[in-house]
Amino acid sequence: MSTGVVQKSSLVDVDEKGAFKRKESLFRNKIDPSGPYPPAKGRYILYISYACPWASRCSAYRVIKGLEDVIELAVVSPVWARTKPDVDEHEGWVFNPSFPGATEDPLGLFKSARDIYDYSMKQTGDDFDTRYTVPILFDRESKTIVNNESSEIIRMFNSAFNEFATHPEVDLAPADLLPAIDATNDITYEPLCNGVYKCGFAQSQEAYDEAVKGVFDTLEKLEEILATRRYLVSNDQVTEADIRVFCCLVRFDEVYVVHFKCNKKQIREYPRILNYLRDIYQTHALAPTVNMHHIKHHYYRSHPSINPFRIVPVGSDFTQILSQPFQTAQ
Repeated sequence: MSTGVVQKSSLVDVDEKGAFKRKESLFRNKIDPSGPYPPAKGRYILYISYACPWASRCSAYRVIKGLEDVIELAVVSPVWARTKPDVDEHEGWVFNPSFPGATEDPLGLFKSARDIYDYSMKQTGDDFDTRYTVPILFDRESKTIVNNESSEIIRMFNSAFNEFATHPEVDLAPADLLPAIDATNDITYEPLCNGVYKCGFAQSQEAYDEAVKGVFDTLEKLEEILATRRYLVSNDQVTEADIRVFCCLVRFDEVYVVHFKCNKKQIREYPRILNYLRDIYQTHALAPTVNMHHIKHHYYRSHPSINPFRIVPVGSDFTQILSQPFQTAQ
């Protein structure tokens, strides 16, 4: 069973300088025909929050590859709540189907993401010092977590289920582009995708100043890249690198500008980036994976250390901006 250490929120993961340090995911199994988790239709459940950009990567892949009938989707409520109210005060992802767009646990076993982790560790005899994060790729048969690392789940979704996929021909990580994809991921993950969190959860001015510089230096770099080609790696096709960045930036104006103090510029002030996001959103029919109501209600109502009164700003619906026409000519 899990210990008291495991019940911490990821919000406490800061170093001695007050900088946010994300813990690594610990469930790292793979979908493999010769392993304990072979590809199969209907065997696996993807647990996500629409609010979480890491989980949204997986949801986007599920749509792009046409895996909706292969991998069941379960959606937690965006608003964190007490996960074991009779035990401790930990708040995290819970199932609450009364919140529009959220679901029940399809297995009827779990009331929270924490329950999934605790149950899985009991099944395997593990006792990780983990955080109760999404996404979670879960195996119905063994009742265990297969993987909770989004970067690995999307690579599995890209090819491991091709025999069942509606769009097996879609390859978001082709071998000839993989070095460039990995290089792009390296320059966008830490300073931008994780950098916005380092801004928001910083507990010192020094940590914030360093993080916010990385965010906007990277955005300027992306704007320059998109002056030369349609997508970040290729002029011809969307790749993994684009989906990872897309899932970060669709939240930027609505949440990161205000909640995480990333207010130097908005995405709508970067014309090439905005056009690029519209392109991906529309060309790959990602509207079902972008739920701005969930996004806003999670961040503004789940981080009382940042927003103690949990007031959700009215803002503007960025999905309406994403739905406007885009240009493809460079």
